[in-house]
Amino acid sequence: MAEETEQDQKTEDATSKRLSEARDEGNLPVSREMSSWFMTIGILLVIAWLGPALSKDLLLALRPFVEKPQQISIEDGGLQNALMGIVTTTGFSVTLLFGVLVVMAILGTMIQTGFYAGTGKMKFDLAKLMPSRGLSQLFSMNSVSELVKSFFKLVVLGYVAYRVLTPVFQKLPSIVEINLLSSMVFFHDNLTHLITLLLLVITVIAVADILYVRHRYFKGLRMSKQEVKDENKQMEGDPMVKGRLRQIRLEKSRRRMMAEVPTASVVLTNPTHYAVALRYEGLKMAAPVVVAKGVDQIAARIRAAAEEHDVPLVSNPPLTRALYEAVDLDEPIQPEHYRAVAEVISYVYKLKNSKR
Repeated sequence: MAEETEQDQKTEDATSKRLSEARDEGNLPVSREMSSWFMTIGILLVIAWLGPALSKDLLLALRPFVEKPQQISIEDGGLQNALMGIVTTTGFSVTLLFGVLVVMAILGTMIQTGFYAGTGKMKFDLAKLMPSRGLSQLFSMNSVSELVKSFFKLVVLGYVAYRVLTPVFQKLPSIVEINLLSSMVFFHDNLTHLITLLLLVITVIAVADILYVRHRYFKGLRMSKQEVKDENKQMEGDPMVKGRLRQIRLEKSRRRMMAEVPTASVVLTNPTHYAVALRYEGLKMAAPVVVAKGVDQIAARIRAAAEEHDVPLVSNPPLTRALYEAVDLDEPIQPEHYRAVAEVISYVYKLKNSKR
């Protein structure tokens, strides 16, 4: 009941991160029936395209044993050569068929999963050797469903094979009376017909199975709303941690800004709520640059630092507010403020000269 309740809570589709983790672990939606479909295609190709040529080679190798076995010479290696021809032809046919089956099985899997070379399923797990683990997998819903599918497929394919082969078995007495080549052509045609019908049945089963496997796969990877929230926090960072980091970065920026106040040429004030520190070096700068700015407590710290390092303070509320709103830190002032700032800088220079 607990597992059903937990599964009912998983109403959200799997995120891309969850799908990627499942792929890395080797958990992929693979339909065995689709692999069987590709293997059947491979067998049909071998029989349809290469079957006649292989049949002729095998017929030539068997002809001495079927038509004139008494003429086979036991001496001088005649029997050995005849047997070697049969073994070679049969071995080549079996090897070719096995190779085609392997290639088609790999292709059938790759089409479903893409290129995958992970080792998630190959990790050693001692728990897999426990008998209880094996029994639980043996009687799991997945195993039961695979057993039911296999039984159903066996029944359907058996029925199709029975309907196709029954007429063939009825003609066997007449087949014995015809020559070997004609009999091999007869069996080749009927075998091709059988595999074609089986292929049609397996196609329907494979399509249904892959839809079922993918539905079960994505359903098994569903997530609860809480899991999605936790993953988003993990991906984006905890809001509290992000806020703390933002506060640390802001504090570092303020310390760097306060360190620039002693280098300022003048500090404009509001006079108490705003403060903007400007630095201007006539031969090096095209326009004054804002090196520090702030309101309330930050403005008070800027004024205190300016007084401590003998930086002139000039009260000009409209200009101070305008510069605070329009100019960012370490940026030059806008052309529309040149005249007003120039008057302030000129006043500061005159003030310094008068003190000298």
